[in-house]
Formats: sequence, structure tokens, C-alpha cells
Amino acid sequence: MINERISKLRKMMAKRNIDAYIVPSSDPHQSEYLADYYKTREFITGFTGSAGTAVITTKKSGLWTDGRYFIQAEKELAVGEVELYKTGLPESISIEEFLLQEFPNRGKIAFDGNNTSVAEYENLIKKLPNFEFITDVDYVGEIWNEEGRPASPDSKVYIFDEKYAGESTSDRLARLRAMMKERGIDYHFIGSLDDIAYVLNIRANDVQCNPVVISYLLVSDKACNLYIDKSKLSEEVANYLKENNVCIKPYEVIGRDVSDIEARKTLYLEPRKTNVAVYSSIGRGVNVVTGTNLTSLMKCHKNEIEIKNTKNAYIKDGVALVRFLNWLETGIPTGTITEMIASEKLLEFRKQQDLFIEDSFESISAYGANASMPHYKPSHENPVKVEPRGLYLIDSGGHYLDGTTDITRTIAVGKLKEEEIYHYTLVLKAHINLMEAKFLEGTNGGYLDAFTRYCLWKNRINFNHGTGHGVGHVLNVHEGPQRIATAGNEYPMEVGMVTSDEPGIYISGSHGIRIESIMVCVEDEMTEFGQFLKFDNLTVVPIDTRPVDKSLLSDDEIAWLNDYNKMCYEKLSPYLSGHDLEYLREQCKEI
Repeated sequence: MINERISKLRKMMAKRNIDAYIVPSSDPHQSEYLADYYKTREFITGFTGSAGTAVITTKKSGLWTDGRYFIQAEKELAVGEVELYKTGLPESISIEEFLLQEFPNRGKIAFDGNNTSVAEYENLIKKLPNFEFITDVDYVGEIWNEEGRPASPDSKVYIFDEKYAGESTSDRLARLRAMMKERGIDYHFIGSLDDIAYVLNIRANDVQCNPVVISYLLVSDKACNLYIDKSKLSEEVANYLKENNVCIKPYEVIGRDVSDIEARKTLYLEPRKTNVAVYSSIGRGVNVVTGTNLTSLMKCHKNEIEIKNTKNAYIKDGVALVRFLNWLETGIPTGTITEMIASEKLLEFRKQQDLFIEDSFESISAYGANASMPHYKPSHENPVKVEPRGLYLIDSGGHYLDGTTDITRTIAVGKLKEEEIYHYTLVLKAHINLMEAKFLEGTNGGYLDAFTRYCLWKNRINFNHGTGHGVGHVLNVHEGPQRIATAGNEYPMEVGMVTSDEPGIYISGSHGIRIESIMVCVEDEMTEFGQFLKFDNLTVVPIDTRPVDKSLLSDDEIAWLNDYNKMCYEKLSPYLSGHDLEYLREQCKEI
């Protein structure tokens, strides 16, 4: 099937003498998670991971993805001709290097400009100066349409109440315009869906697990235009937007309106979040200024009400997780629980909580060796039983009207190997390192990443994913601009940012371990050396102590672990009873 699709694509390429066709993992809004309609890279390669880029040439086909997906990609690509190219390794070859090897002199490259960011395009132009680019073709989409492509998303928009947002739409637009005025910006184009939902206080369900709506926003000092399929708006929502002086326009006319911006006006946009098709419509003489979306700089700093509401959401989420883990450990000896059954049961427990909306991402329910794939996907088609030995990892989260959660716990479900205990304890030490960090204002995620990994590096161990990502408030579970990682971490950690702490160790064919909690950045002490910052924990789920080798922990680390689990008991016990309460008590015992 995959090879047949690639063959069709090559025939279409041949008609225009195209040497290579690039298919990114994206949509017109450069979203990380995609509606089914936009999963063109998955369609042409068979790889289901959320990150990766496919390149099809006249003779070769390749997929480039990062360390989170190496094991998964090797399995999923085995059925076709697509070859895996691993990024982030010393021996890695980039897409540009690959194309230069294949076409040393020059070549003709094509891609769909609607689904490719300006940043990606500019990088290609810079590294492949002698190549010709065609940006107005969607060959993979045409092939998919013939086979029966999923319908484009059509969810209904709803108003996100100010009692949850902590700020009105008019106030957010006023803040945005003040930032624009300060920077001399006449127009701000916003293509990222979570930024639009944030500033307008609206939510929807156009992307599974992401409460957003497919749309664009163009803001000036006098106008705010929302480009959207009007059928998604009820009369109530349409009136709400009009009351906030938001003009509703057809989704398709964004290019026309951008092209109408007058010469000598300043247009601000984020290249990583703007597609080539929109960018190409900008008229001559317009002063284009680039940078991070101003709305992203606003929404990464959670206000007091957002933080208060998020804390409530984490208590509810903790109740659901404890009930789930008790159910899981009680049921494992029956031999009837599979990874997918467990995932679905966790959703049931979350649905019982007040104000629950949906999962914040597809749960990673992974037993044993499957947990060595950081973004493993369980399924009913390939059922794997959770057996009474080894480790089980559950990475999951939920959207509630009062907050978004993301948590990973790895638990012992039976007898463990010495290596599993050793690795679990190292991951715990790394987790505590970050949670207890004190750092100067202005420190970026690179420093915090190294600080977290040090106890692993000291033992010549590493993990191939970021240590921490921003978390949205009833928005995308992954958001920026902050990031705790070895790369892409230039933005400093600031007060009000909600970020994950999730180190791990992954041993292919054996086991995977990750411990993830969410934290908010707060002020620590002001000294003669400057303002120091620290993290306050938000997650309220016990950390399993059974896989811990106490001899590897310092006294401070033991105290931290005992204090953390004690806090979990104090906050969750009022909401639990019977066997669930007994389970919580057992899990929160001191070591």
C-alpha cells in the first residue's frame, strides 16, 4: 500500500520534472498534533508518530524523526520502502545534506506551501541555494482524496468563561495591542491555533485532544479579524465575538487580506507558525518583522486564577490516577488487563471527575519493553497483557474546564531486575534535581536540562527527548516558548510558566522509565547576586517507592520523596475511601 502510493507520487513528480517532494508533519497552522484530515506524512509513509518529515525522490524515500520515535519508526516503516533517518545523533545526515548528495549540482524540490512553515522554507533556501522550489502543489493530498480522505474538522466553538481564564477577551486584546504599539507593529498575523483560542477565550475540538478551532487571526490597532468557517459558530458565540469587536471572515480569504496590507506598514509574524502560502501573499513594500507570537509570550505566563484552577484540576486528576492504579494492580493477577484496556479504564476514571472535557493527548500505556519507546501507542489490534513482573509506564493527561494535566508514573507490577531498580532510582534522582532547582532570573532551559541530566551523565546514561515542555491552560499540552532541553531552549524560564519535569531511561527490548510531574515557576529569594527563581510542584500523584534503591539516594532526596508522597496523601485522602484509600496510604509510606 505505502509503496503503491509512493509510486503514484513519483509519476506526478515526473510530469513537472520534480526531483524531490517533501512532506512535513504539519497543517496550515504548523500544529504539533493534527486533525486526521492533515496527516499526509502518515498517509505516505505509514509512520504514525507526531514528529517527522518525509522526503520522496525519484529513486529513494526517507523519513527523518527524533529519538522519541526511533524504535517505533523502525517497526512501522518495515512494511514499505521508506528508510529511517535518525536525527540528533553524531552520525545523522540532515534532509538538506541528503538532497545535496542525491543532487550535487541542483535540483527541483516541491512541497505544499500551505503545510510548510516559513522557517522551514527559509532554511531550505539557505542550505540549498542552487535548487528550484515549487510551493503550490499538494500531490499527496490528491492521492489521498482518491482513496477516501477523512473529512476536514467541523467542531463547534464554545466560549471559555472568564472565571476559568482569569481575564476577559477585551483585556487580552488590549494587552496584545499595547505590546504591538510598544514595538511599532501595525498588523500581527497569528496562525497558531492555541494562540487564537487563548486571546479570544474560545475553545473547540477541531484537533483530537487539543481544544482549538481551525482559524487565522489578523490584529491591528483598530481591527481584529477572525478567519473561520462560520458554520462552527453558534449565534451565541458569534454575538460574543462581535461584542468584543472581532470581525468574522471566511477562512479562505486570509491570503487576500494579507495581500491588502499597505506598503510601509509593519506586519509581525512568527516564521515557525506561519505557512508559506500566507507569507507569499504579502505585498511589496510591507515591512515584515519576525519573532515569537506576542500571544505566546502572553499565554506562557499563567495568571493567578489560571494557576489556582490548574491546582484544582491536578487534585481531581490525582484522584482519578490513584483509583486507576489501584484498579490496575488489583486486576493484573487475573491476566485480563491489556495496555489498551488499562488506557480506556483510566479515561473512565477521569470522566468521573467534575469539569472533565477530554484527554489532553492519547495515553501512553506501556508495559515492559514497550515502554522503551517514549511515544508508544497501545492498540486493541496488537494487545499486550500487563503481567505481574517488571515495570508499567502510564503517561497521560486530561483537559478540565479549570486546567490541563500531564503526568507520567512508572510503577512496579511485580518482581524487578536489578537494572530496572538502578535505572528507576537514577530517573528519580534526575526528577528531584530539576524539581528542587534554584536558579538566577534569566536562566534558560539548556542550563536546567544539563542540571537535570547530570546524575545520568555521570553514569554515562542519557535520554533522547527534552526534559521539560510548557503546558497550556485548557489548551495544547505542549506549548512554548520555554523548553528544558539540550537544543531550542533560548527563552528564559520566567515566573508563571507551567512546565513539565520528565527525565527518563529507555533500554530497547527491555524496559522504559519516565517520571513526569508539572511545576510552576515562582520567585525564590532576592540576594546581592540577583533574583533567584524556583519551581512549585502541581502534580498530586504518589511516586512509587518499590523500585527505589534507597542506598543511591542522598538524605535530602529521601526527605524530598517522603515529603512529596506525604503531601499527596494529605491532598487526596479526603476524596478517596475504601480500598482506594488503603492503596493511597500504602503508596505514600515513608521509605
